[in-house]
Amino acid sequence: MACAEASPGVEACRSAPVRGARLVRCAASLWLALAFDAAGLALLLSGVFADVAFGDLLVYAGGLGLVLSLLWWVFWYAGNLEVPPAELQDDVGLRRAPTRPKPGLGGSVRSLGRRLSGAFARPRAAPRPAPAPTLDLELQPV
Repeated sequence: MACAEASPGVEACRSAPVRGARLVRCAASLWLALAFDAAGLALLLSGVFADVAFGDLLVYAGGLGLVLSLLWWVFWYAGNLEVPPAELQDDVGLRRAPTRPKPGLGGSVRSLGRRLSGAFARPRAAPRPAPAPTLDLELQPV
């Protein structure tokens, strides 16, 4: 069944590959990056090869346009990064709800192990370093 025909709740359609999906995801950043590239390159080349009095201004403006296009390329790239939800669990609070321990010996051993590992994993206060010795020096006239 194609994604267009599937019901909205079907999870399989989310992971179906779509041709050109990488370009469509952050289209505004992509088009701004391409526009700044084109404008910057046009200004830079016209400043170099055109015989005008303000050629230096065109060269600098073209360089600035190319630098700003790099910013839009970074936005486009960062917007296209995909991180699986499994890797985000620790970062954004998507942790699973704690489950009740299993009854019996296995659950008791597991809860004891968690308690012990938690006790050893707690950060301890670092011992304070000893104060540096002070030197009493007097300047002698020569």
